[in-house]
Amino acid sequence: MDSEVLRDGRILDLIDDAWREDKLPYEDVAIPLNELPEPEQDNGGTTESVKEQEMKWTDLALQYLHENVPPTGN
Repeated sequence: MDSEVLRDGRILDLIDDAWREDKLPYEDVAIPLNELPEPEQDNGGTTESVKEQEMKWTDLALQYLHENVPPTGN
C-alpha cells in the first residue's frame, strides 16, 4: 500500500552509537547585520535578509526607473 513505509536497511550501517552520541560544539557565530532577516516580522513576514532584499531591487533594475522617465506629451 502507499501508506506503508518501506525501510531500506543499507543506512543502518552508517549509524552507530558513537555517531548518535556525537554533538556539535555550541558556538556563537558572528553574522553580519545585513545578512540577518528583518527583526519586525509584522510587516509581511519576510525571512529574507536585508542584502537579499536589496539584490531584488537591482535584479529588477528598479533603481533606474526615475532616470529613464519617458517624456509626457501634452
